[in-house]
Amino acid sequence: MTVTSINFVLFTVLALGIYYLLPRRWQNAWLLFLSYAFIVTWDWWFAFLLGTLTVANFLIALRLKVGTRFRHNLLWVGIGFNIFVLLFFRAANFFLPELERLLELLGMPTQAGGLQVLIPLGVSFYVLQTISYLVDVYRGQLMAEKNWLNFALYLAYFPKFIAGPIERARSFLPKLAQARLVDNSIVVRSMLLIFVGLTRKLLIADALTAAILPDVFHTPEKYTPPELILWLVIYSFALYNDFAGYTGIARGVSGLFGIELSANFRTPYFSRSITEFWNRWHITLSEWLRDYIYFPISRTLSRRYSDRRGLASVVLPPMATMLASGIWHGFGLHMLLWGFLHGLYLILERIPSIWRPSVPAQDQPIWRQGLAMAVVFLLVMLAWVPFRWELPIALNFWGALFNWSSFDIRYRRIFIALPVLLLSLAIDFLQYSKKDEFIFLKWPRLVQAGCMAVILVLVFIVTGEDFKQPFVYQAF
Repeated sequence: MTVTSINFVLFTVLALGIYYLLPRRWQNAWLLFLSYAFIVTWDWWFAFLLGTLTVANFLIALRLKVGTRFRHNLLWVGIGFNIFVLLFFRAANFFLPELERLLELLGMPTQAGGLQVLIPLGVSFYVLQTISYLVDVYRGQLMAEKNWLNFALYLAYFPKFIAGPIERARSFLPKLAQARLVDNSIVVRSMLLIFVGLTRKLLIADALTAAILPDVFHTPEKYTPPELILWLVIYSFALYNDFAGYTGIARGVSGLFGIELSANFRTPYFSRSITEFWNRWHITLSEWLRDYIYFPISRTLSRRYSDRRGLASVVLPPMATMLASGIWHGFGLHMLLWGFLHGLYLILERIPSIWRPSVPAQDQPIWRQGLAMAVVFLLVMLAWVPFRWELPIALNFWGALFNWSSFDIRYRRIFIALPVLLLSLAIDFLQYSKKDEFIFLKWPRLVQAGCMAVILVLVFIVTGEDFKQPFVYQAF
């Protein structure tokens, strides 16, 4: 049951109707029941694995309070257990063929189709939440949750289950314990998030994805470099709007229950540096990587080396952080290359700070800010190639991209996609220029109602009864 399906709409309406009829003390139990029911619609195995991880981390955290013997060892047991679960499913495609050959040598042939492991939905997201929870409890930044129901809901909460945001326990758990007030302003803001999310996903991301020719990235030599660049731009905006669309819908639905989720995107393609890009793109993941990988490595280096601007402090933290991000996104050489590229971008951006202080982007001339935006988008766009495709395909595409023997643009689909790109840019520009993601609520009421009516009509025209297009980050 995807969040853009009619079934999900009916599921949410029914859930809200009962939710507000229940006494406050029963609302969390209802949400937990709904969340596991939602997960089971995908596969009961997903619910079983989540339940196992929930019980294990809940019990480990209770033993991590200050003064407990062997708490340091227990922390690493908990972290190791969670990482093992994540890597087991992420690396399945690597070790299963070898295991299958070993079984055949031992005279135990596998079934037709070979050994297969079904990657649990949302596992990459809730494993990061369990790790941060254990670390925060160990550091004393958070008391171990003693209410098992609230902790289980923290991990299973259905609006964020498929693809985040990656919520911190120290900010999310208090929301489950406090009273919730859902007034007209919250409903209006939540509905706006849902409508903008539907626009990004169904009217922009799906339309751009459908426009891309099937063999553009697999046989790029058939296309000219200008065509390849335009297709890559189209893919970049399709990916962004797909993920930002999901986040908007998830935040909007959660808001209707009185629980605010973290923002995950802030117009990232208007960034003037790679650092700023990662402060605007997949924000909750970026902050997790910063707090639990980047900062610990930086602090370790600062204790060992007195010069915080030394080469090791500039190179190691960003590279290790982005390689970890690559592994989190997928266990493969192409994802390592994607992480390496972003690590390299960050290093090259920081090296000048060794000799001179950097000038904040907002203090630079407008023309330099515009040029910086273009350069950052180009670098990010080039890195999306190995993010999406295996290494041989990525290298082949890059080779064709720099073979400037022709400047023709021959495919009408490219021009058909341009109005959709402009719609995406218009939404982002309005939010970026006003520094307000709810800027549309300041429009006249009649204009707001008209836009929502048009969006609904277009959604039904474009999708008909087929709301089954998966979200890209659903696979992570």
